[in-house]
Amino acid sequence: MLKRVINNNSINIVRYYTSVSNLTIKNPNSKKVVKEKVVILGCGWSSYAFLMKLNTDKYDVTLVSPRNHFLFTPLLSSTCVGTLEFRSIAEPIRNSKDDFEYIQAQCLGIDPQKKTLECQGSLHGEKLFQISYDKLIVGIGARNNTFGIKGVEEHAYFLKELHQARSIRKRIIDIFEMASLPDCTEEERQRLLSIVIVGGGPTGVEVCSEISDAFLEDLSKWYPQAPINQVRITLLEASNRILNAFDEKLVKKAMINFKYSGVDIRTHTAVKEVQKDQVILQDGSVIKFGLLIWSTGIGPQKVLDNWKFMEKDKHGRIKVDKQLRVQGHQDIFAIGDCAGVDSENLPATAQVAQQEGHYLAHQFNLRAENTNHVPFEFHSSGLLAYIGKRSSLLQTKYFDLSGFIAFLSWRSAYLTRLGSLRAKIQVPFDWFRTLVFGRDITNF
Repeated sequence: MLKRVINNNSINIVRYYTSVSNLTIKNPNSKKVVKEKVVILGCGWSSYAFLMKLNTDKYDVTLVSPRNHFLFTPLLSSTCVGTLEFRSIAEPIRNSKDDFEYIQAQCLGIDPQKKTLECQGSLHGEKLFQISYDKLIVGIGARNNTFGIKGVEEHAYFLKELHQARSIRKRIIDIFEMASLPDCTEEERQRLLSIVIVGGGPTGVEVCSEISDAFLEDLSKWYPQAPINQVRITLLEASNRILNAFDEKLVKKAMINFKYSGVDIRTHTAVKEVQKDQVILQDGSVIKFGLLIWSTGIGPQKVLDNWKFMEKDKHGRIKVDKQLRVQGHQDIFAIGDCAGVDSENLPATAQVAQQEGHYLAHQFNLRAENTNHVPFEFHSSGLLAYIGKRSSLLQTKYFDLSGFIAFLSWRSAYLTRLGSLRAKIQVPFDWFRTLVFGRDITNF
């Protein structure tokens, strides 16, 4: 009997101390840490770079963009002709990083006093909703600049988004299929097989090179009814030369390469009007086409007209200081192509946008640790451009390269900068597939 009582008391003592050890003692003076809410507009080069570098343990992050993927634009021209597949250069934004919220919408209005955004879903567009912020990052990029030329919006193809590259690819296959039909007249065939690219910058030159390669290497074999002497690729540039950012010696090598490829480069040639099947030049001459691609530079997004409180520069970009802060607004920052850094004339390139995103994220991480920040400074890594026939141009402040060695450097540089391991596997696989089996001409 005594032994049973002792055992019961021992069990009760163990239970008591176990329950006490599981108690949580709350400190009435402790406060829950509330993270600042950072809202990012856009998912281009600058916004994506900012998101990937930002320490989300220190901030509550929301990204708002009508596009649900990051696009590796330097290789976009390669998807137009089937050299690369579309998904190889697109990174879904939702699985790019943990601990942030993505909303597929577009921002229509900003209230800097209330610190709220007025947004609209990009899929249904039925209702407007508001999102609050503590810090706002504007990285909405830019749009194609048509310079108000009549007919461009209606009849030209653009190349900034993945769906635009797909439209160009479909059109290229369509015109070769239509030119191969038995009922196609000689005059109509010549028009269909005339491809015009307007704009002699890197994008225009690279898409021109990709189309030329595709025809010489694959399309000429698979479409025997479209003879090589009837295919015309014309590049129009309003200034005195193409690739203005490159050294003149490299540009001359590009011109020689295009000459051997049969591409017609016309400088000092401005467009007056674009019609359904033809482009009218300033001198009155006419070029008939089956496909016209417009790549004459960029302009500000139309939504910037609604944000009156933001001061704009002469190019329509948001004015920011050396810390990329919108002038007059301590909690709003602008990066990438939509922003113009005070007293700086930075090129509108992915390289600049990415560096701005990395810089601002680094400053935010330091700011959370109460560390002083330094002004933004751009460091150029050089210029690259593909000019066709497995040749490229590479220009740095130390040396210049052209030809096949530069082509290998061009591919290596972009391969190392792809956003994920998946892309770094898929892109070289696409290159190998194209080399062995040719480009994909499936139309869907």
